[in-house]
Amino acid sequence: MLDLHCHSTASDGSFTPTQIVELAEKIGLTAVALTDHDTLAGLDEFRQAGENARVECVPGIELASRDEQNAFNGYHIVGLFLQRRSDEMDALLADCVRKRYERNLAIIEKLNGLGIPVTEEEVKALAHGEVLGRPHIALALVNRGIVSSTQGAFERFIGSGKAAYVRRESPTPAKAISAIHSMGGIAIWAHPFTMGNHTVRQIHQFAVDLRAVGLDGIEVHYAMHTQKQVQNAAEIARAVGLLPSGGSDFHGMNFRNVNLGSGTGTLQVPDRYLEPLRLCAAKK
Repeated sequence: MLDLHCHSTASDGSFTPTQIVELAEKIGLTAVALTDHDTLAGLDEFRQAGENARVECVPGIELASRDEQNAFNGYHIVGLFLQRRSDEMDALLADCVRKRYERNLAIIEKLNGLGIPVTEEEVKALAHGEVLGRPHIALALVNRGIVSSTQGAFERFIGSGKAAYVRRESPTPAKAISAIHSMGGIAIWAHPFTMGNHTVRQIHQFAVDLRAVGLDGIEVHYAMHTQKQVQNAAEIARAVGLLPSGGSDFHGMNFRNVNLGSGTGTLQVPDRYLEPLRLCAAKK
């Protein structure tokens, strides 16, 4: 089995890149991809840890993007098989980190306005990498005893539509995909059925639109996809001409109900997906 979507301490996971490789090897995965949010910082360690491992280690990234024509349409684009450094990617990531920082400050300000005295300093202390995000703010709320879990923090305060939520400014999907291609990687639309209450027909049209700007694949298998959504995503992939992929979105102890490789218990990303993805990347 494969897991082509997970996060380390370089962004908002609790396992180091080395620990992810060790765990992937322990549970018998064929390949694992490190796809930290808006950073490449963990990839050198990840590659080094994978040199003598019995699991293939696929260097990647996850980029949040948003449609310029419809600001409510957000897409997460996973890059896989990143092969080289890129000035285009470096510039995009610098802008992403700046906007993420501004968003974090705005969330903290909203929490303070709700009578919750979370500070930027305590959130920074909870982050091991260069990228801070909502999961770190959620941990701060857990540490203060405001909520009992990070999931509770999202459900009560910082999830979409909640009192302290702030929408993030993101690059367009076309820019995210282009930056991934500039590194010799392939671009995968992550968890398509979790980004809003969209119909299957709408998801299909979004896939067509993303394919037109260079998208290579779509996550068919994902920890939070229902079996019906897996079937629908597979049908969309075939119809639009996208490669199937999949992953758990593992964050370690920061999201305790999602395990590497198996997600919430039923995730199975078949090995047969790996070679077509690799061959597509070889053409970039």
